[in-house]
Amino acid sequence: MRQFVKKDRGNMLIMGALSFAVLAAFGVLTIDVGRIFVTKNQLQNAADAGALAGASMYCEEKDPSDDAVKDRVRLIGQAHKALTMDLPATVDIPNAQITLTNDVDNARHIVEVTTKSTTRQYFLNLLAFAAKSGTGGNSSDVHAAAAAACGATCGVQCVKPWSIPDRWDDGVAIPGYNGGNKRPNWQNDGKYEQEDFTDLNNNRVWDLGEPYVDGNGNGQFDAEPYNSLLTGYIPDPYPGNTLSPNGDLGFELTLKAGSPSVNSPPEPGQYWAVDLPPINRGTPIPGGDQYRENIATCNPTSIWPGDWLQTETGNMVGPTNQGMRDLIAQDPGAYWDDITQSVQGSLFPISPRIVLIPIHDPRIWIKSGNSQLQVVKVAAFFMEQMQGNAEVRGRFLKVRQPGEPCVAGAGGGGGATSFTYSLSLIR
Repeated sequence: MRQFVKKDRGNMLIMGALSFAVLAAFGVLTIDVGRIFVTKNQLQNAADAGALAGASMYCEEKDPSDDAVKDRVRLIGQAHKALTMDLPATVDIPNAQITLTNDVDNARHIVEVTTKSTTRQYFLNLLAFAAKSGTGGNSSDVHAAAAAACGATCGVQCVKPWSIPDRWDDGVAIPGYNGGNKRPNWQNDGKYEQEDFTDLNNNRVWDLGEPYVDGNGNGQFDAEPYNSLLTGYIPDPYPGNTLSPNGDLGFELTLKAGSPSVNSPPEPGQYWAVDLPPINRGTPIPGGDQYRENIATCNPTSIWPGDWLQTETGNMVGPTNQGMRDLIAQDPGAYWDDITQSVQGSLFPISPRIVLIPIHDPRIWIKSGNSQLQVVKVAAFFMEQMQGNAEVRGRFLKVRQPGEPCVAGAGGGGGATSFTYSLSLIR
């Protein structure tokens, strides 16, 4: 017996057999794990594509129906395949696996998609824990999830060096300020008017409790109505905005005043030109050279609602002409088509003549000399040819623009006032 125990002949055969069994087991396990990872990636592709496709509808259309969004999710998501128990099969995305959320606080719509599949397993069925896990011993449930959002963009770059006032109600008469009894006429004069007040907190806007001059003796502070949603420029219809019941897309405005012009400058020496960057984000760089460069190229400065801009005085005829000539030369064939209400003839998916312009609070009126104004929103415009003496005109557009998404309260009305939006995967 002692001699038998000491014999080592055949040990390698036993060790080889055991090693082969272990290696075979790991090989089969690798196949199982590989199938799970491949299935996961396939499901993730389907979920990502479906979520982006669904969210894009909120960017492209005004208030699409839930059914339409879910149909788009399925159309794109179910074009993908994933491993199943046997051959790869089309990914199924029922309504129960699609969640639509209107994130009002952050001015965005979110589409969440979950995809699922049961893929075959070859080795796990030999392990006792597989049966206990509920997989049935020869299969594994795999799922993936994605969320995409279409939302307003508030922090943007490449704005042009002009800023126009947001729209206010200049046509409604205020009792006691109708031109009679030696009182000023506040109607249809192109200026925002309000009773004089003492600006205790230096925000240049009247706040409740601040002393004011009661010019018509009615016991309340009177001013022309302004609200970024209810009177301001908006891309799409908004309840209560009677000044633009259909939205302002395609509407033409003067972006930089000229002289002489029907759209005269707001004050002597002011023509809606501004310096960049904003005062609160750096030191504004004045002068014609920088102004011209900002028109023709992209200034990387980020602009947000709430930023303060410094005005650039003077008509800047030469720099405006040169900057606009260089800008238009980048896409000379682009033009505005009234029938389709869109830009046609461009050499680019998005014409470089589609630009961003900050719009400021009209209650903070520009004064002669160096002045400051506060941004309330950023709008997109198609830049047309100049008119008259360095007068620049453009038409409102709504465009997809990379940038920082709006946060709660940004831009007054958030997404409802935003002419720029972005589409992205958020999860």
